[in-house]
Amino acid sequence: MPIYELPEDGIRSRPIYRPMQPDVAARFHLMVAEGAGSEALAELHEKLPDDARCSIHYLAGGDGPDGSDRLMQLRCEQTRLHFDDGQLADALRRHLESAAMGTRLYVAGSEDFIWRMAAVGISCGMSEEEIHVERRGSRARPVQCVHCKTRVEGVTTNIYTCPGCGQHVTVRDHFSRRLGAYQSVCVDAEAPGELPPIEEIYR
Repeated sequence: MPIYELPEDGIRSRPIYRPMQPDVAARFHLMVAEGAGSEALAELHEKLPDDARCSIHYLAGGDGPDGSDRLMQLRCEQTRLHFDDGQLADALRRHLESAAMGTRLYVAGSEDFIWRMAAVGISCGMSEEEIHVERRGSRARPVQCVHCKTRVEGVTTNIYTCPGCGQHVTVRDHFSRRLGAYQSVCVDAEAPGELPPIEEIYR
């Protein structure tokens, strides 16, 4: 899993994503991606030993470039294309429920995607050390409102209107690993309606 930035105040903040590397202790490499994450899987595959066992699950037809053709050309025991996020998650869960000891999970794509898939791995009993993630493509953030707990995926602006409570909330850098989301808090509590400039900064 990614490490976290440690700013000068010493408070852990947003994740840092680095290129994935094969786990040398792995007996099986289970790779999952969407959109531009296909490039990360292809690069990871090039680093695998010639005798490595691996399988790929890819969400095709979503936002961003479609890397289906390239992934289908890679040498793997199985490469499966999915066209529905829920279908992919179900297939991943079935795979992990019958996986042998030594399986490692690699997930690449948007933050929304990688943390949803990482949650599947954790729910199947994997430890954080057995899951490797890399963000590729959009920088849009999964966000949860601290006031009403409504989760919104794909937020690209510094301020948005929460669909749950209707408040204007600002996206903070604080990231909850448990929730797989950044936290947002009311931005105009003291002066309702007075908002700082809304900017699209997570593209």
